[in-house]
Amino acid sequence: MSDVDLDFGPSAEASASDTFPMRAGTLRRNGHVLMDGVACRLTDVSISKSAQRGLVEVNLTGVDVFTGEKHQDVHPCAHDVEVPVVVHTEYVLAGIDDGCLSLLAESTGEAKGGVTLPEGALGRVIESDFTAGRDVRVTVTRAMGREAATGHRAQ
Repeated sequence: MSDVDLDFGPSAEASASDTFPMRAGTLRRNGHVLMDGVACRLTDVSISKSAQRGLVEVNLTGVDVFTGEKHQDVHPCAHDVEVPVVVHTEYVLAGIDDGCLSLLAESTGEAKGGVTLPEGALGRVIESDFTAGRDVRVTVTRAMGREAATGHRAQ
């Protein structure tokens, strides 16, 4: 037996559970896929025959689940691609302090920290609705070891 210590670090361990393989030909619109190392929601999936080798290819167009940035990719239909595990969770907004959101899980009442107020229009709307005294729910999206507020609704 060898005494070699193989340490792949936390990034290898984290990414292994954050994705799973899926055949490119089985991907569908509104599903998720990893493009350029970024978790994307698929906005268009089309099949085409490559003139070069006669292979069937899948043309993928998607948007980053955090930024909305557009990404495109092409894969042979029979190849596996990485699909990220994307989780959307809704929390009650309890407060905003120095750009950080104080969130509560509605079912358990457990506090959630570490989520910053998003920049741009979404952040301004969340802040104005909360300041106006409305009951604000914030959607937090988690994928690939990242977490961010990506939506809201006010009552």
